Amino acid sequence: MKAIVMYNTGGADVLKYEDVPIPEPKESEVLIKVHAATVNHTDIFHRTGQFFIKKELPHILGMDVAGEIIKLGKNVTNWKDGDRVVATFEALGRERNGSYAEFTTLPVSQLNKIPDNLDYISAASIGLAFTTAWIAMFITEKLGENERVVITAAASGVGAAAVQIAKWKKATVVATSEKSKSERLLSLGADIIIDKNANDQLEQMQKVFIDKGATFILELVGKSTLQRSIDMLDNYGRIVCVGTLSGDIAEVNIMDLIMKRGTIKGSFATLTNQDFKQILTLFANKTFKPVIDCVLPLKEARAAHERIEAGGVFGKIILQP
Repeated sequence: MKAIVMYNTGGADVLKYEDVPIPEPKESEVLIKVHAATVNHTDIFHRTGQFFIKKELPHILGMDVAGEIIKLGKNVTNWKDGDRVVATFEALGRERNGSYAEFTTLPVSQLNKIPDNLDYISAASIGLAFTTAWIAMFITEKLGENERVVITAAASGVGAAAVQIAKWKKATVVATSEKSKSERLLSLGADIIIDKNANDQLEQMQKVFIDKGATFILELVGKSTLQRSIDMLDNYGRIVCVGTLSGDIAEVNIMDLIMKRGTIKGSFATLTNQDFKQILTLFANKTFKPVIDCVLPLKEARAAHERIEAGGVFGKIILQP
């Protein structure tokens, strides 16, 4: 089969389009034919060595996958050849070879059936983006209805997912991003787009929230925006950190947080199959919609990584074998 293989960490040029053996499913695993794989920032962190790959190289990246079962491993029940499935989990593309390939193996414990009216590309795009946002907004912290929500880096995969989730909960949504992406973010449900480089972001937010602060902020940027997020908080407001696109180490005024009795939480957890099924249902009934930047052939994985690193991506890049 064809796959994108890396023999060492580094720049996008370490990604090689090569022939490798088709893997065999182990006990309680299935072999799937990959129809769509999503490219995530996490893949880039693994590629560069910022996150450790927990297996020996060579390695195949890819944490999200949608495809069809073509072979069952030993002791697999309740699944059959031809079943359309989607999966996303931390070990895929980190502790085991991932989805940047024509075929990959998956443990049955991680499989979710794709609804009949959902295509492979849409199903794959849910992956890490929606699960990360869902975990932050419902597991790490509980987003209630009619809250005042700010989402940083809203045009990212996680950000665009969070906009839709927040609007589903009837929130008033302020999204920070490049102005060039305003139209698409508004179409996803954002009430206003604030230019990420604007000097009056706090004032613009207060106009939308009628002189109040945010009750919930999804923080994806980190170093360059965390203090501003604290400034935007209302009393007892919550900041949930799920990304550090501008850097891991931030300097903030702790007294500002204390006086607002605010909280900052880090979000990192595993989504349950029940939650994933709920997300799939919300896609199937058109409550949520896929946010796709572009679809590229598998052999263009290097170009996909370079596109993300250059900025300007809106939503997810999908690789198709």
